[in-house]
Amino acid sequence: MSVNYDTLKKLQDVLAQVFIVEDRIKEIPRDLEVKELVLQKTKVNYYEMKDKCDQVRAELEELNRKYIEAGKEREAKESAMESATLVRESENNEKEIRDAAIIEQTLFKNKNAKQKYLADLETKLAVQDEIVKAQEEEVEEETKKKDSLIAEQMTILDKLNVEREELSKDLPANLLFKFERIIRNKAGVGVVPLHGIICQGCFMELPQQFANTVRRNEEISFCPYCSRVLYYEESDEDNNVIQVHGDIHTEEGEEGAAAESIFSSDEDIFGE
Repeated sequence: MSVNYDTLKKLQDVLAQVFIVEDRIKEIPRDLEVKELVLQKTKVNYYEMKDKCDQVRAELEELNRKYIEAGKEREAKESAMESATLVRESENNEKEIRDAAIIEQTLFKNKNAKQKYLADLETKLAVQDEIVKAQEEEVEEETKKKDSLIAEQMTILDKLNVEREELSKDLPANLLFKFERIIRNKAGVGVVPLHGIICQGCFMELPQQFANTVRRNEEISFCPYCSRVLYYEESDEDNNVIQVHGDIHTEEGEEGAAAESIFSSDEDIFGE
């Protein structure tokens, strides 16, 4: 009984599409999860920056309080200077006024520096806030789209599975299982031609008698190297094989039978 490779090729194409759609269905929630993780990280950065702003504001308020107190203390010493009657007392008051003025000026500089630092932080915080809002909107939108995207892909998958069932209904279960593994592991290419004695999937040279088996098309043959299903296709390689090995159609001898037995075990082929 000859093998219908056209059916296998059609099944190959359908299976390749099935696996692509299945992967898409798995990726849709994964993409959303990644965006949710990014949003969480952005929020952590935002709240850390917000806490820093609150801390700097508190420090600025304390500096303002000290600055005001230093000004009042200087003014009080200046008033005391006006009422001083003794020279020594006046000299002491002058020194205290100078010291108070230095403290006041230092606090003023520190206050201005802290004010500038706070302004920079608040600018960065505002930018971070906009980023958080944008990411929240994106996650919200993706969440709404997730179910509809999955439903859309499931509709496509259901149609493909109908074709899959129709094309594979006459295939033995163990063969279908192996063939599906090949399609998934070989990037959607599971049926390839044999040119002469060269597999066009992995381009390895196969025994001549094994090539004869493929050419007779009486059973499904798997490449012993890449596991793909092989079918014979005429090519220029046939002439090369005849020149080197003789007629490719010759009947198998004892050596050929032994070679074929080595390459015909399904367990060896799919044990990878």
